[in-house]
Amino acid sequence: MNTRKFMNRQKLLIDDTISALLLIIIIYLIIFNIKLAIMSLAVYPFFSLLVYGFYRAYKSIFDRNLKFIFRVLNISFGIASIMFSSNFIDSLLTHPKTPTSFTIYLLGMPIFLIGLAGLLKGLIVNVYTPNFRILNVLIGALTIFFAVFAIVYVEIGFIFHLFTLLTTLTLNGILRSALYLSEYGLKLKNLKNLKLVWFIMDNLPLQLEENQIKP
Repeated sequence: MNTRKFMNRQKLLIDDTISALLLIIIIYLIIFNIKLAIMSLAVYPFFSLLVYGFYRAYKSIFDRNLKFIFRVLNISFGIASIMFSSNFIDSLLTHPKTPTSFTIYLLGMPIFLIGLAGLLKGLIVNVYTPNFRILNVLIGALTIFFAVFAIVYVEIGFIFHLFTLLTTLTLNGILRSALYLSEYGLKLKNLKNLKLVWFIMDNLPLQLEENQIKP
């Protein structure tokens, strides 16, 4: 069954745009910087595993429908994923033969796409609250600026680039969560609603019980 026809066309347009741009970046790296391309193939999957580990651990704690044995399995797998992937990424990036500029490149490229996605969603998708759309446009534009600046001037101020990239990434995470929740009339100030962001990001049908939702 094709679920795309049930999804918001504006959201799909942005997802397709980001996917196309990601493909262009990959092709560019393969042609002009094969070493960085290979490094990306190693780092990004393990970073995804790191995020997935946090998700499994989070699910084991907050999903009330899970039986005890599944809670134990989820949190065990989550912790193992976090430890293994973080150690692998750390050993790869801190290797003596790995240029420090690669850390900024590997951070800057996905953060650029995250900022662009926030900018486009704020501009195009009209199902969100206007205030959060404006905030996401602003932080998206700021994120794009700092990401491009870090990539272009990678040799200047490693700590500064690292700080600005991680700061804008954190702000994007907070404001994007608030943006997604606003579609359903929810507010981020109620931390219980934060767990719903995972389901919204996955484009899954939301079965929202009244005791879970507190605007």
